[in-house]
Amino acid sequence: MILNCAIVDDEPLALELLRSYVEKTSFLRLVGRYSSAVQAMTEIPLREEVHVLFLDIQMPELNGLEFSRMVSPETRIIFTTAFGQYALDSYKVNALDYLLKPISYVDFLQTDKDQQHGNAPEVVGGKQAGQHKIGNEQKQ
Repeated sequence: MILNCAIVDDEPLALELLRSYVEKTSFLRLVGRYSSAVQAMTEIPLREEVHVLFLDIQMPELNGLEFSRMVSPETRIIFTTAFGQYALDSYKVNALDYLLKPISYVDFLQTDKDQQHGNAPEVVGGKQAGQHKIGNEQKQ
């Protein structure tokens, strides 16, 4: 199954890095990239379902936690941030994962493979404080 995804991040380098990760991941299709939550709010495609949203937290005007409450409940949120202190808040909005920057392709791919297989979130530990990984990966 191909998953439609969108990226929201106010840092151009992070936006480009995540775009490159999506493009080399066969089961992901990028349907939008946005430099702010306000831009995403008005431009996320209405005719295409977004399955996964990679979302930065600290952004001007509207932060990622606030924006995540406005997104369709069917859209899975993966927070991408440099700030570990928001990990607890991510549970309150039912985030699929919480990735700390800098994000490696290995961590990115692990999270997306779990989403592709429809695994429910399960905290099994992480490499850095505030980061968690999703367990129960299904091998093909």
